[in-house]
Amino acid sequence: MSRQEFAASTRKAAWERCKGHCENKACGVFIGHKGKHFDHILPDGLGGKPTLLNCQVLCLPCHNSKTVDEDRPRMTKADNQRKADQGLKPPPRQQIKS
Repeated sequence: MSRQEFAASTRKAAWERCKGHCENKACGVFIGHKGKHFDHILPDGLGGKPTLLNCQVLCLPCHNSKTVDEDRPRMTKADNQRKADQGLKPPPRQQIKS
């Protein structure tokens, strides 16, 4: 399944909606044209569509944080559940060395 990017019209509408500010409610920093990132609220890998309702404009730190802290763990869990349903074992856990 290929990644579904936002159309130019969707990105433009999202940019106009946010008025140049990060849409993370805890942030709200002014982004400017060069620092904007268009993020799927519901990740593409979990069925999120490239629509305006599923698009948010984030600054780079907020986008990176959401990707690492929220999106990747949810997609990993979904992948492991799908594999378990298919009778496949999840990948072995690596032990953390202290």
